[in-house]
Amino acid sequence: MSPEEIKKQEEMVNAMCICKSCPTYKAYGKKDDYIAYCFPTHGKSKNLAEHGCICGTCPVYEKMRFVTAYYCTRDVEMKQKTAIAEAAWKGHSVWDHLKGKKP
Repeated sequence: MSPEEIKKQEEMVNAMCICKSCPTYKAYGKKDDYIAYCFPTHGKSKNLAEHGCICGTCPVYEKMRFVTAYYCTRDVEMKQKTAIAEAAWKGHSVWDHLKGKKP
């Protein structure tokens, strides 16, 4: 994908994004320089902590056929899927895996 195509897709995702209406986004009051945490060039927030999630109701989620959620605190779809697969392969929980804990 060319840089122009990535920029165009980013603009589309930003326009469709509902992150600002999410309980997680609203609960902490700190703003990021971006929204649409699901977009690969954005990723998770440094300001938010889990407080609820509406990713599954977002038009971007449906259009992109995502299956994970909490992109603002857990990172983009591909990284979450990789962490889930690695944790399953190593035989421990995803959260322990993401936090670097050994079983």
